[in-house]
Amino acid sequence: MAKYTLTGNSHDLDFVLIGISSAENQYSIVSHINNALGIDLVLSDNVPFNLKDGKLFYFSLYKFVSEEMGLEYYLTPNTSNFDSAAADKWSENNLFADLNVDESTRLVKELPKTDYFLILKGEELHLFQFKIMDLLKSIKEIIQLQNIEPNDLPSKMNLIF
Repeated sequence: MAKYTLTGNSHDLDFVLIGISSAENQYSIVSHINNALGIDLVLSDNVPFNLKDGKLFYFSLYKFVSEEMGLEYYLTPNTSNFDSAAADKWSENNLFADLNVDESTRLVKELPKTDYFLILKGEELHLFQFKIMDLLKSIKEIIQLQNIEPNDLPSKMNLIF
């Protein structure tokens, strides 16, 4: 899957970004969102994210396209997946070689309490945006929802979808 980043022009920003706070794991939250919205988000890719120090982290990307509504849904966690193979590589000849160290990073560091991002795209997006927010509010496992303005994020270049 291709990696898309924001370049700052107005065409790139033709989507709605919703932040979700929840203590649930990604598989559970996907199931709750699917049930509430009547959609079928499925894992479409594990998108790599390379940091300056050479470490590679992966973020799950869930996708659903509704042809009848003209909407695309993307869900990604704000925290990277743990890759045990990468951890094993780093632990060779290391003082902590006998310990399992879970290492992860955040996609958008300035939103540490946001656990997931739901990205909505489509021509009729603004007709359905508030209905989708209301349906998401009905999920008891979601602690908080917020509309996020991508232009206000210093790390907007990290947004992948």
